[in-house]
Amino acid sequence: MSLKAKAAEWRSKLEARRPLLPLRPAGPVDREADEAIGRLLEEAGDDPDARAVVSGLILWNGNLDRSHAISQGIANATGSYWHGIMHRMEGDYWNAKYWFRRVGRHPAMERLWDAAGEKLAAFRAGDGPGASEADRLILRLAAAGAWDPFLFVDAVEAQAEGRGSEAAGALLEELQHLELSVLSAYCLERIG
Repeated sequence: MSLKAKAAEWRSKLEARRPLLPLRPAGPVDREADEAIGRLLEEAGDDPDARAVVSGLILWNGNLDRSHAISQGIANATGSYWHGIMHRMEGDYWNAKYWFRRVGRHPAMERLWDAAGEKLAAFRAGDGPGASEADRLILRLAAAGAWDPFLFVDAVEAQAEGRGSEAAGALLEELQHLELSVLSAYCLERIG
């Protein structure tokens, strides 16, 4: 089986996994999956797109350190995107924004916006001034007209620091799940 087929199989498994990965994962969700996905790195060789998909799958399984070790060595926008997501997940929000500035407008962001639009449009924040900070940031993201990774970082930070609602937390986890799904699909398309 090719690296692409193996990575696609892991992507499908991670996409179907419930509960969703928390905004701040405490470590690998499944150690056996972590090891199996990690072995794909040998097959990826020096191909940055193949390394990016492995980094993303490892991150999607909650292993921030291992994903970081891979993504920081990928010198392109996709590597920077995975790197930014990893720093957001670890709670280093300033550093996440640094890496998102290096990404610029990534092609996966348009796909992510298309995938997230319905969920964002359906979100109902708390009433007026009583809405949480994360709720207000989600509403700004919904009104942005395009995926804004900086607003998403701010919303995740507010939620992680207790300035969000239960509904905001659930939506942010769904959006993170979509982000991981869309970016890993983008990476898979680029490998042979």
